[in-house]
Amino acid sequence: MVYNTSLHEAIDYASGNVWNGIVPDFGVPELSPEKVAFYERMQLRQRSHELGIEWGFHAPGDDVSLMCTYPTIKEAILEYFRDIIDFARDLSKTRTSIVVHAGVPPSFKQAAVRKCEFTESHHDLYVQTLCENLIDLIAHSRNHANIALENSSWNSIVREAIDKMVPKGLKLCLDIPKLYAPRLKEDDWAIFEKHRDAIEVVHVHDRSDLNGEHQIVGDGSIYFERPLRLLAGLENPALYVFEVRPRDAAEKSLINFVRITDSLNISL
Repeated sequence: MVYNTSLHEAIDYASGNVWNGIVPDFGVPELSPEKVAFYERMQLRQRSHELGIEWGFHAPGDDVSLMCTYPTIKEAILEYFRDIIDFARDLSKTRTSIVVHAGVPPSFKQAAVRKCEFTESHHDLYVQTLCENLIDLIAHSRNHANIALENSSWNSIVREAIDKMVPKGLKLCLDIPKLYAPRLKEDDWAIFEKHRDAIEVVHVHDRSDLNGEHQIVGDGSIYFERPLRLLAGLENPALYVFEVRPRDAAEKSLINFVRITDSLNISL
């Protein structure tokens, strides 16, 4: 949910169409948890349960960072994310997933040097910070939600943190187009292969050279077969989220996605 900001209407729309769940993105100001009172949360909880609509959630990702080291800002980010976890608990009667981005550390390039020596020299600090923040969120969500880290701007810091945190309960969100740039990002792919049993959420959309990501599946250049074959082998099926807007484009994507899986003889 991004452009349609009524949670009540979204439940009814999903129920009346091809969807069995909705995913509010808290990067949208109108969806911020403090704007939904407790009594309304209970209404949404009951309505979604009656109609068989499940919940997923996406924390802000483009303008906050779980690698933030500045104490007061770091605590404010964590407090807001805890509010999101509480919101998820109030709305969903069953265990749900909250997708987060790791963010990126500061970059201070030097002339005639390709790599950022600042990031490399502070590598351990940012691994530690990311792990500490994820531990906080996992602990707060333990009884009612899983924290799933999306492959957005992953680097060696994030990959090391994942290796440390998956055994502690971290889940992963595989965004299929973000695996490519335009070729497969082998380091990120290796993480998903290594921790395949931690994959809980999958983001489905396409990418074109003209319009970028979040395009209708089948209208872009993404090669779906390799990730789909990995996903077909998961012991526990993942939650598939079609990150395509507007809604009719998402429905076209679902139809095309099913055609792709059928043509590959893949069952998810």
